[in-house]
Amino acid sequence: MPRMRESDEIMEIFQLRYFVAAAQRLNFTQAAAECHIAQPSLSAQIAALERELGASLFHRRGRSVRLTDAGETLLSHAERLLAQEEEARSAVRRVVGLESGRLSLWTLPTPGQHLLPPVLARFRAAHPGISISVHEAVPARAIAEAVTGGRADLGVVHLPCTHDGLERRQLLTEELALIVPERHPLAESTPPLTSLANEDWVWVPEGQSPEHPIFAACLAAGFTPRIACVSGSAGGMQALVAAGLGIALLPRLALSPPPGTVIVELAAPRPTRTLALIWRSGETLSHAATAFMALL
Repeated sequence: MPRMRESDEIMEIFQLRYFVAAAQRLNFTQAAAECHIAQPSLSAQIAALERELGASLFHRRGRSVRLTDAGETLLSHAERLLAQEEEARSAVRRVVGLESGRLSLWTLPTPGQHLLPPVLARFRAAHPGISISVHEAVPARAIAEAVTGGRADLGVVHLPCTHDGLERRQLLTEELALIVPERHPLAESTPPLTSLANEDWVWVPEGQSPEHPIFAACLAAGFTPRIACVSGSAGGMQALVAAGLGIALLPRLALSPPPGTVIVELAAPRPTRTLALIWRSGETLSHAATAFMALL
């Protein structure tokens, strides 16, 4: 294959801009004034473009110029390229200015339902052109994998989050509290967590691991919870507690006691759960994600 000359590889946007100005006005002086350069410089760049293309673009006769057939062919393509360039610039300006773009957020259900909605509403009011996608998932590991895999810009998880390739920023630490049937012996007490080893527990399916802060709190209190019933949501857990199937340990954000239940404060030191925002390390966040992070 013949080797391409270096000059054959170069066609600069500014040269096309000069060419289009000259082609539309058929006057190099007027075109140079429009492009804010000296007329000899514009002529030199058009001559360089002709050398690169291997064709004359203008018939030159004194001060009169007109397009050659090659020039007429280039003009339609050059105008289209310049329009696309301006469209690309405008699209980038809209994204940088938060007039358009997208935000993909994966979160645990509890912060997704109780912490994020008012913040998302404020973000949407400030940036109505941003498309927002919120996906609730469990366990926290699934959210971490979505972020590292590029399916999510940001994630909200509980700590510890040991997944590689992530940056973390702590959002809040909240206490855990018991919810029990209203006729349960614990209903009017303030028990330490260490005293609850023999209770029947209502639990979540993904929470039976030392990585889960509630399971870890029980292990730290010296016992493995005796799980009597499992539900896939905090609301479902509390309904099962109301039915008398056991007691539940939940973060403050998740507490919404139905009739027939009461919230019981644990004795100090109370166990806690820490929520954190995560994103891919070593990468520049989108402008939308950066703005949302600042707001959150």
